[in-house]
Amino acid sequence: YEQIAREKYAVSDTYSPEEADYWKAESSTWDLLERIYALRAQNLATSDDSCMKDDSSDLDSDPRVSEKKTSLTTTDFTRAQELMASDSLLAECVELRRWLEENASEFQPVETRKGYLFYTRKSIRDRERAAASKTGPASPVASRVVTEADPDSTSRQIKELAHEDAEYETSLVRTLFEYVRRGRAGNAIDLCIESDEPWRAASLKGGLLWRDPRLESEPEAETEVDSDMRVDDVEVKDIDVRPDFPAGNINRSLWKQACAALAQDESNDLYERALYAALSGRLDEVLLVCEGWEDHLWAYVNTMIETQIDLEIKDSGLLYTPAQSTSLGHIQSKYPPVRDIKLVLDSLSSHDSTAVRQEANEPFHRLQSAVVLNSLPDYLQSYSDRLEAGEMDEQEANILRFVVHSALHVRSLGFELPGTAIDLLIERYIDSELTKQHRELVAPYVAQLHPGKRTDVYARFLQTISDPLPARLSLLK
Repeated sequence: YEQIAREKYAVSDTYSPEEADYWKAESSTWDLLERIYALRAQNLATSDDSCMKDDSSDLDSDPRVSEKKTSLTTTDFTRAQELMASDSLLAECVELRRWLEENASEFQPVETRKGYLFYTRKSIRDRERAAASKTGPASPVASRVVTEADPDSTSRQIKELAHEDAEYETSLVRTLFEYVRRGRAGNAIDLCIESDEPWRAASLKGGLLWRDPRLESEPEAETEVDSDMRVDDVEVKDIDVRPDFPAGNINRSLWKQACAALAQDESNDLYERALYAALSGRLDEVLLVCEGWEDHLWAYVNTMIETQIDLEIKDSGLLYTPAQSTSLGHIQSKYPPVRDIKLVLDSLSSHDSTAVRQEANEPFHRLQSAVVLNSLPDYLQSYSDRLEAGEMDEQEANILRFVVHSALHVRSLGFELPGTAIDLLIERYIDSELTKQHRELVAPYVAQLHPGKRTDVYARFLQTISDPLPARLSLLK
């Protein structure tokens, strides 16, 4: 069904804007459902296997088994991997962040430009020539331009870049943020290098988790982390190749403090502040550039993940001690720590922004929220109750087909859902869509009903058929 929705959205120029938006929303919702319930099905299978073990063994009964065991030689990278593998809620948050990134709308990145601060350096040369030839004082515009072309010149001299360079830098940091927003930190780093700003590329790589091949054991097949799992905006599949030498940033907490300080400085470009805030897991400045429901949710989820990883690494006693960051002072956030995804989704439903509030209450977003919160049974019960009572608006009633198929899919994975609610939804779906256009599909859907209802529902359907006898007989096969 996800593939069908994607194919329909791919030819969205043949649909109205409303239809194109619908197919995009359905496609992305199928994607989320598959991702989250794949994790839950895996956890469910693991839980079932655990229940089959002998509970009376001395090892299992020893309370010390559940305690966290961290070796002094465990690296930050290994700790993050272990946390991802052991914390199912965090794993779901990571998957949710990846989904928000991969389903973000497209954007137009800035073009690559060789020659760092080309126009600023030209202005400096022109001013130096004018001073040497004593042709008169520099123009008021030229006098506002920095006299040295380095990354810190504007903050050090409290002056500006040449207009063309300033425009490019503004577009560049906007593009870098949009790349990070879409989980494409590698593209952001490549753009910096290709645009002759390797120093900025290095600043983006400071979040790489420290690892040392001499301290890492070979991972066992059954405990390997998902190859697509991301750790701090870098996918494990890109960094999980064991390096020959120590890699990553052992002073990651110090780097995050520096990012937070840069983000808090209001003299910096808004998107540059948001960029480094996102990398450091700081919420304040990222929210300043968020527009829709997905952007806000991504900002909160990103902060939740970064905070939990930071706490895990901080609480681990390691062989190597990173540099202290106390000299920078504490960069206070005006937002309380984010720990509960339900509170986040509830806050978006009552957001100050009318646009965000309306998006949060769109039918597919409400269903997506139910998937994230693992409250799909409650959602289905509420949906069927409102549908039966006639209290549902047309926009939400239009997703009946999706609700039915998503419920059947989740139930097929072994999760318990309210049978009465699903039966009512299937009956309504049969009456509203299948009996009119796809009568040959009625029987397979009737087979999904409770055994006690199947005969009555199908008999009622057959009573509506007035076709010639061969056509009616075909429906009995």
